[in-house]
Amino acid sequence: MTQKYIIKIGGNAAQQLTPTFFETIKHWQKQHIQVAIVHGGGDQISHLMTQFNEPVQKFNGIRVTTAQGLHITQMALLGHVLDQALYGYVGVIHQVNTQLIQQLWQQNLIPIIAPLTMTNDGQWLNVNADHAATAIAKQLHADALYLLTDVAGVKVSGCLLQALTPKTAQQLTADHLATGGMIPKINSALSAVKRGVHHVHITNTVTQPGTVVTL
Repeated sequence: MTQKYIIKIGGNAAQQLTPTFFETIKHWQKQHIQVAIVHGGGDQISHLMTQFNEPVQKFNGIRVTTAQGLHITQMALLGHVLDQALYGYVGVIHQVNTQLIQQLWQQNLIPIIAPLTMTNDGQWLNVNADHAATAIAKQLHADALYLLTDVAGVKVSGCLLQALTPKTAQQLTADHLATGGMIPKINSALSAVKRGVHHVHITNTVTQPGTVVTL
């Protein structure tokens, strides 16, 4: 059976992709592995927001998005409200156009997906890229999800965790050892494995497992 890999690339990671990354993707394609990429753009969005005198705010690693911030995010990335009082125009994905992704795969193409979504009444919303990649991986029943970041994985006191379970993740959060952007990554990874994604990696390269999230 054909395997499906979903890769989330953060804004910083996108600027640091090496030839090995592209060679790995080509190798996977030769093995008939279907790949889709979800890209973030945190630094680019923040830079544009500063230019437009829009405040840059994050809460629990998720960007607070005003109406003006949403337009700026669309400029940077293109392409159900989470908690509008807290995050503004930030959404939660309830449905993915998996048919379009499957059609692109049938043409041996790699979908490049911006983490933006739309409500039933046509309102655009920003989505955390980790959450978007996880939603896509779950609805496509992906075999692997790679959450690429600028560090080798989840670290505690400078030491890389090779494996992460829900119990350990809860302890890291309670002890404030997991902070900022790592929080949505860990939560996304746990959500994915609970919904059947076989392997979730928090890493800085597709050639290394990084921290493997398991149940």
